[in-house]
Amino acid sequence: MSHSDNFILWENDSYSVYTLSNPHIPYFEGPHIYLIPKRVIPNAWADAELAGQTFKLAAKVCAIMEGLKLSPWFNLQANGNWGLLPGKKPYFHIHIYGRNKTDTWAKPIVLPEAPGTFQNEPMPEEDRARLSQALATQLNLKLAKQRRDKYI
Repeated sequence: MSHSDNFILWENDSYSVYTLSNPHIPYFEGPHIYLIPKRVIPNAWADAELAGQTFKLAAKVCAIMEGLKLSPWFNLQANGNWGLLPGKKPYFHIHIYGRNKTDTWAKPIVLPEAPGTFQNEPMPEEDRARLSQALATQLNLKLAKQRRDKYI
């Protein structure tokens, strides 16, 4: 997947958090966030520790979005199926799908079957800015505290 046309919300030396320019679901159903470790592995079971750390970060991102009232519920998924298509290569990443109280509330999320089969508007710029600021503030503070506690 090319990440160049997406919006970076937060990153550090180990991870990037994006919102997609063409999300899998309409924004009114909930935000679609894409979290990827910078160390590339083909799937979650290739490195259980990295997968666990990545899901832990995804849970923190969900808590921040819930605090901003961007969605009341979230689905976290490590799909990767499209990486199995001819000419593609799978890589571990997590999709965070916000679930708002719309007609699809409490129903299974309906995802596109293949790349290029959907067209949805991106997260509004104002929400991207609020989320990016909150991620920078809250995640960077937690990372600094973890580093400080490690050396005390």
